[in-house]
Amino acid sequence: MSSEAARPHQLPLLDGLRAVAALMVLGTHVAFETGTVTHGAWGSLLARLDFGVALFFVLSGFLLVRPWLRAGSDRSRPQPSTRTYLLRRAARILPAYWLVVLVALATTARGTAPVRALSNMALLQIYPGDLLSGLTQTWSLCTEVAFYLVLPVIAVTLGRLLPDKPERAVALVAALAVVGWVWPALAAGGALPARSSTWLPGHLDWFAAGLALALVERWVHAQPQSATARRVAELRRHPWTVLALAAAIFWLACTPVAGPATLTPAAPGTATLKELLYAACALLVLTAVAFAPQRDGALALLLGHPVARTVGRVSYGVFLWHLVILAGVLDLLGVPVFTGGFWQVLVLTVVGSLGAAAASWRLLERPVLDVAHRRPLSPPTAKAEVSQR
Repeated sequence: MSSEAARPHQLPLLDGLRAVAALMVLGTHVAFETGTVTHGAWGSLLARLDFGVALFFVLSGFLLVRPWLRAGSDRSRPQPSTRTYLLRRAARILPAYWLVVLVALATTARGTAPVRALSNMALLQIYPGDLLSGLTQTWSLCTEVAFYLVLPVIAVTLGRLLPDKPERAVALVAALAVVGWVWPALAAGGALPARSSTWLPGHLDWFAAGLALALVERWVHAQPQSATARRVAELRRHPWTVLALAAAIFWLACTPVAGPATLTPAAPGTATLKELLYAACALLVLTAVAFAPQRDGALALLLGHPVARTVGRVSYGVFLWHLVILAGVLDLLGVPVFTGGFWQVLVLTVVGSLGAAAASWRLLERPVLDVAHRRPLSPPTAKAEVSQR
């Protein structure tokens, strides 16, 4: 969901990975609405496509912390501006989101009370449990926005610790991950409100996985002869091996050990295990893609394909619009909820969501981002100012 779309991307394959994540989220919701998640192993696999949310969160942790880590390892580089960072995040998230909320209030969520509507406009709906019909997926957007707000504090701390006290930086990230494993168990066990499982602490491990990979990337850049750098070089040569391990973990997550495929509440242990499996799988997938050659090889051919990158560019719109589109498709086809028609509904929902997302990107998101990115995230260094003169 996060994207630095207004500047050249140093890791272009991540655009393709965003496309995969968005289509996974869309696919799992189509499977749920058509009742396909109850169809044996195939249904369990489709139910676990909510893993796309974990991919989005890990991507956010990885990409958004990198400017602070660069500044921390290069003391001549100024710290990123927190104000500019927050303005960019607001520009990336809010205009398109507010538009889809207004559409939902006029269609799938007609008759919503004003207080509940305002709660959704403010991205606070997960706290009282006021998700709108057609926008239930926005629980993850609320959680991501909460992460945006606390990230500067975490990022500045990691940036200061990494050069001289890397073990403390690792310990901080590990502590965040532990919170993300304990919280779901407490929510599932009744020690916390059940709805709190969607709050930021319940998924800190997914963000922490991205932070950890960013720490590794920065350490390898600063210590190119280190043992860590040699291991990363080996991973770079064998990304498919890493992806195979991720696939094995994802397969395990598709079994009953990770809890029910439906919305039936999970036991504390299975809630934590699912969270941990998703974190490990997402970390491995991002490791394979981020460290793989970005221009050559099979991964570049797949995720770097213009179609994949284009879908990745509009993936936020796909995420926002797909449930409203899905409701319209079911109504158009006259298919009652939970009664089948998976493939037909899937194709029409993908086409409709891509169309709405492309229009949102061209007419709203990109113009707003162009304005937001006119101001640099970090002020130029003294050396850069001299060279510009």
